[in-house]
Amino acid sequence: MRKQRFLKASGLLALALLVMGAAGCGGKPEAGKTEGEAGKASDTSFDYSQAATLTMYNPTVSPDYYRDYVEPHIRKKFPNVKIEHINPSDPGNGLDSLIAAKKIPDIYLTTTTGIPALLERGLLADLEPVVKKHKIDLTVFEDPMLQSIRGISDKGELFGLPWTYGSTALFYNKEIFDRYGVAYPKSGMTWDSPELRDMVVKLNRPQDGIRGIMFNLGNMLGQNQLSLPFVDPKAEKALVQTEGFKRIIDTFAALYKAGGAVDPADFDASGQKAFITKRNVAIWAGNAVYPNLIDLEKKGNGFNWDIVSLPTFKEAPGIGTQYFGAVWAVSSANGNQEMAAHIISVLTSAEVQIEGGGLLRFPTLKEPAVKDSLGKGESFLQSKNMKALQINKIPAATKPTKYDSAASGILVSKAAEVIRDQKDSNTALREAAEEIDKKIAEIIGAK
Repeated sequence: MRKQRFLKASGLLALALLVMGAAGCGGKPEAGKTEGEAGKASDTSFDYSQAATLTMYNPTVSPDYYRDYVEPHIRKKFPNVKIEHINPSDPGNGLDSLIAAKKIPDIYLTTTTGIPALLERGLLADLEPVVKKHKIDLTVFEDPMLQSIRGISDKGELFGLPWTYGSTALFYNKEIFDRYGVAYPKSGMTWDSPELRDMVVKLNRPQDGIRGIMFNLGNMLGQNQLSLPFVDPKAEKALVQTEGFKRIIDTFAALYKAGGAVDPADFDASGQKAFITKRNVAIWAGNAVYPNLIDLEKKGNGFNWDIVSLPTFKEAPGIGTQYFGAVWAVSSANGNQEMAAHIISVLTSAEVQIEGGGLLRFPTLKEPAVKDSLGKGESFLQSKNMKALQINKIPAATKPTKYDSAASGILVSKAAEVIRDQKDSNTALREAAEEIDKKIAEIIGAK
């Protein structure tokens, strides 16, 4: 039943999070290891038995997922703490409504891209004072993840602890490869590699309705491997009219049309439905969609798929997509910030992340036992190349802005037009910059 609830919740998790995990301190040591070896010694300077009532705002996971995989860990470590869970989908629970009613939450489960909106409202506390006072060990986290969170602030403040990472991979349909006698892809390819291009050429079979490759442009551009930002946070102007974005878009367009056998008009900017539901795409570059694939398997409607590491650009060798994921944060209005900080530290501990890894939350800790937990809770994944997700290095994310969501949508739309042969990349990027600047002006004017 618990796994079924996870699958039902996966729609909320998959877009931003999937295959994600967490990190922190205060966790239970790994079996057979001392607390020092496990790197997770509890903070002896803090009283975990004290009583408190805190509110938690959670727009990221479903109430079922919160009840099954978040709340029990709080009850276990903090027996006298009561958490009032705020579901933002309930009437009157929008952030601005809560602020107006002076019901500001104490703890937030947000995303890296959601932090700027909270900061603009002055809602987040810098965790650094509590971390230093109680010697909370931050070295257990993957460095780029903490760097990404610190990079949101001009002063390098710590406005949260990383709980998940939205991983990406190169998915492939073995059944299509087998049908045409094409060798399976391998990890470690580059986007320019002849082997990848040859695969696509051999698998582009328009007479059979088969496409060689598609991309989830939202992922591939939004968390792009060249660490290119959409918007200048200080000037509040678009930054997309660059050689870097031209390089990415032209590379994907050339690959999609490799061999000249495919109709560009058929390109889907997401490609997820084509790969998973229609199953007429041999290779798909995109976000982790394992809950969907597992659900299909359990319903007897699965297919033979696997993954390899996402190809990289030769100018950024071995670099995957930027860090993007869910983050636990503490309210600046919270009168008990020390308690809240310890709660989110526990929720990002090794013990919690090992469970999360089994549930397909991508770990954010360096500890090998935590990293190895990924997918271990689902027997169906034991035959899959899940190790491929940890081959590429995760770069720190570019500084997010509150305009990124709008900018991303515009850029994805323009990139799709290039791939569909509706315009060249220089024109598309110029138009994207103009439209983004116009949208930014509208947002500023609406204040």
